[in-house]
Amino acid sequence: MVEETAGKERPGLKTRAESDLSLEVVILIVFGVFMLLFGVLLFRIHTGELPYAPDSTYGLFLVIVSFQIITMGRTPFGDLRRSWAVILLGVCTAVIGMVACFIPGLLAEPVRILVGILLSAGGASLMLQLLFSRDKARLWLKAPGILRQLTLACILVYLFSIVLGLVTLLPGITTDPQTAVLLIIYGISYFYLSWCIQNANRAYPPGERTA
Repeated sequence: MVEETAGKERPGLKTRAESDLSLEVVILIVFGVFMLLFGVLLFRIHTGELPYAPDSTYGLFLVIVSFQIITMGRTPFGDLRRSWAVILLGVCTAVIGMVACFIPGLLAEPVRILVGILLSAGGASLMLQLLFSRDKARLWLKAPGILRQLTLACILVYLFSIVLGLVTLLPGITTDPQTAVLLIIYGISYFYLSWCIQNANRAYPPGERTA
């Protein structure tokens, strides 16, 4: 009887284990969905079939960024200790984003510049940390398997962050269809990164990692 009951519980336990995504992975998936959806819709926005408020889009992006800052202490420029100052920074970012969403036109130019800086400068900062930190790409490339893919995924995300940051800061350097393609690839890169992180966490559980 005990064995029969245990056998019935195993599928449920397995399902829960397989769907146990970390908060970091979930936020990355949300970023991926945001970029992918924006890229797909931008084709129809370009033809005039759909209305578009750029500052509302930038505001929503800032709100998503704020979640990452508040919950994990991860900023577009790198990881910080999750102190009250960092949480306050995240809250302020969320407020700016919400105001931009609620009142289109009020913060149109400031949020565009802010998002452009976060993407371009943040992507460049993260790329430098990835390439020159001893515990990142230098270490990951020595190990076979998922860590090498993780390095590639990070490079893709950071590279497209820089490119799209420049596109945001310098409107007109690309056409809308070109920007849409970049956004779609950027979104797919986020999905790839989230997949790599999830598998890396399974292969190298935090409790088993050595310093």
